[in-house]
Amino acid sequence: MIDPPTSVFLSQYFRRTAAREHADIVALAILRTHVHMLLRTIPRIDLPRLVQVFQGGSSYAASRLPGNVLGLRWAPEYSATTVGPKQLADVIRYIEGQASHHPGEAVEEAEPKAGSVGGTS
Repeated sequence: MIDPPTSVFLSQYFRRTAAREHADIVALAILRTHVHMLLRTIPRIDLPRLVQVFQGGSSYAASRLPGNVLGLRWAPEYSATTVGPKQLADVIRYIEGQASHHPGEAVEEAEPKAGSVGGTS
């Protein structure tokens, strides 16, 4: 389960990692049990490697955050779909509305504290 501090960490981690991997996060929804992400990538991206970087790296780093007792584990499967320009606005709205699509799974907002969110790059 993703709690508020882990959600803040993941948002920052995903954005840093995406930039390093030549991708931009267009929309991001972090729920208690899963994440929805819309990425703009270079045309020939190694998607399985990118997912591994997101999942493996975030799991490793989040599990070492102070106060994280349960760690962070991802399911081995994921779903990826390409989106064309005509669908872009609809997909962004869909991702931004994830809290209403999954009642009870929204992560309560947490104010990041200076120096409280760590991780590796």
